[in-house]
Amino acid sequence: MDEYAGRVLADRYRLPRPPADEYELVETRAFDTYSGQEVLVRQVLLPEVVAAEFADDGDPDGLDESSRRALEAARAAAAIPDHPRLVQVFDIFVEDGSLWIASELVSGRPLAALLAEAPIDAYRAAEVASDVLTALRALHANGWTHRNVTAGTVLVCDDGRAMLGGLAAGAAQEALCGYDPLPEQVGAVVAEGAAEGAAEGGRRDPAAWHGPRSALEQERARQNRITVVGAVTERWAPEQAHPVHENWQLSPPVGPPADLWALGSLLFRSVQGHPPYPEENAAELVQLVCAEPPAFAEECGPLRPVVESLLRPDPEERPEAEELGGWLRSLIRSAPEPEIGAHTVQVPTDPARLPVKRRKGELVRRRRREAADPAGLQHRRHARGKQAKATKAKRERVGRSEVRQEHFQHEQVVSSRRPAADGTAAAPRRLGARLLVLVLAVLVALVVFAVLLLPHRGDSADGGNGDRTVPADIGSGSGGGKKKTPTASPSATAAPTHSATKEPTKAPTSAAPTTEAPAAPPPDLGTDFALRTDPEGFTVAVHTGWQRAAKNGKGQVRYTGSDLTMTVVPGRDKATGDSDDPLAYQLVEPELADFRASSWSSAAGLQAVTVQGHQAAEGEYTWRNADQQSVYGRNLAIQIGGRYHVVLIYGPDSQRAAVQRAFDKVVETYTTS
Repeated sequence: MDEYAGRVLADRYRLPRPPADEYELVETRAFDTYSGQEVLVRQVLLPEVVAAEFADDGDPDGLDESSRRALEAARAAAAIPDHPRLVQVFDIFVEDGSLWIASELVSGRPLAALLAEAPIDAYRAAEVASDVLTALRALHANGWTHRNVTAGTVLVCDDGRAMLGGLAAGAAQEALCGYDPLPEQVGAVVAEGAAEGAAEGGRRDPAAWHGPRSALEQERARQNRITVVGAVTERWAPEQAHPVHENWQLSPPVGPPADLWALGSLLFRSVQGHPPYPEENAAELVQLVCAEPPAFAEECGPLRPVVESLLRPDPEERPEAEELGGWLRSLIRSAPEPEIGAHTVQVPTDPARLPVKRRKGELVRRRRREAADPAGLQHRRHARGKQAKATKAKRERVGRSEVRQEHFQHEQVVSSRRPAADGTAAAPRRLGARLLVLVLAVLVALVVFAVLLLPHRGDSADGGNGDRTVPADIGSGSGGGKKKTPTASPSATAAPTHSATKEPTKAPTSAAPTTEAPAAPPPDLGTDFALRTDPEGFTVAVHTGWQRAAKNGKGQVRYTGSDLTMTVVPGRDKATGDSDDPLAYQLVEPELADFRASSWSSAAGLQAVTVQGHQAAEGEYTWRNADQQSVYGRNLAIQIGGRYHVVLIYGPDSQRAAVQRAFDKVVETYTTS
């Protein structure tokens, strides 16, 4: 309690004693004497009002209309349901011409404090943005627009998660400027309560107020907002910064897309280290947001398409919250593993507490006396003297045979414990060497037995003339995948000397028929796929419902059906120069031109594989077509005979399973003639 020895607010919240050089209080810790816990208190300055002007209004707080609206907006924002990603607000009150907001004290730091030290990488920024987006989706579901997503209102907790605060303070500032931040359903409830209070107190009913009513009031609210909010890019979406014209009522409303603009600007600031627009002057910032595009997100890496889509000037072109959440989750899953070792801190250890290293299998404990005296002669002589006396006494009590047996066992134990010249136990080492020699001898005997005594395959009862089959070979070069029938071995062509009925047989008039090897079993294609031999010289599994189109001018053969398309290019491009590697060839492959030209695209699973002994590369790609529909495709590039054979199967993103199944059939069955 000695720390909280300063000012007391609302007869409840004790503030810490401020330093001598601090006069303005914006945000600080406080001790709640009612609950006995620490809270965070934030101050929102209200406009100065002469009390005599409102003496007849019956307002006990002496607030003007704008301050009363700010108080109602802040209390309505604090009444939203609790959420794990939202900072909870406990109390809102007015004292000494300021609006005070007592909220939850989160164990963490504002994102602005972390960015002041160094920018964060794209993957960590995606994790923070995913948590903030979860909080925004909860607010949007209740009809609210946050309007105050900044690096100061985003808190990064000690456990790594991010929380969003500042909703009540932002709503109060918007109301002070002249806007109505309340949703329609919340505004109706507040209006009913205000109407009842106005009827009882004789004050003017503010229920009819829903924001600026004319172009002049709209421009005044905009100028007030420039003064109150200041040069913060996250709070100036284009629909908020657009100048007021005569048709100001036709301008796009401020809604959830404004929060997504703020999130995109926050991602830009977190990774690049600076905002997308200069923030030297608030008025210039507002003009630049309306007239100029943001700076290029060159250092955002994989996060760049997300940032650029969020910072689009038209609210209708920005992605929706659900789609944005899918992009962020995909980016987080593709994050590389952290580099272990570069920032590893070596923990100091005490060598005296480390275990003593010993050889594997050494079970004998070393006695302290022998460790102190390496020779150990005196101790062993003294022990032998005692053992001799004990043996003599026993010899008088028991028979000679039993004494000899016990003495023999005792000598074995002593010899096993006797250390060698180098201080190590010699008996376990000799035992291990003997076991190793024994195991090696057994292995050699088994090998000799298998080589000399077991009958060979050719030395069978029929004189080595048993039938043999040679597996089919897969040709290389341009004939990759074509099966060749091997010639039969001499033993297979030899005619038998006797038949089953032991009747003499005549000499054959022609050579014996050649025994062909059984063909490899065909892959399981199911009932909806079948092998097709195309006139262009390849064989592949094709869906039974697909139709073939004629070969076009690009050397492509297409099969279409069931919303999927399979494009086959049989050996059009040569594997020379920079495209000798199949992975590098996919970067310039003409069939993936739509993927490279798309404004939003992603690739995953790029890897080099071997298909039927040939070098190949495969990958999965996602892009948007001309109709802005998401397309998913699987690509395979095989290098056969110095040329590339390409198979691309693509379709709607919702049919990934069908694309993957058709792609697997192609990889199993694609051959050339």
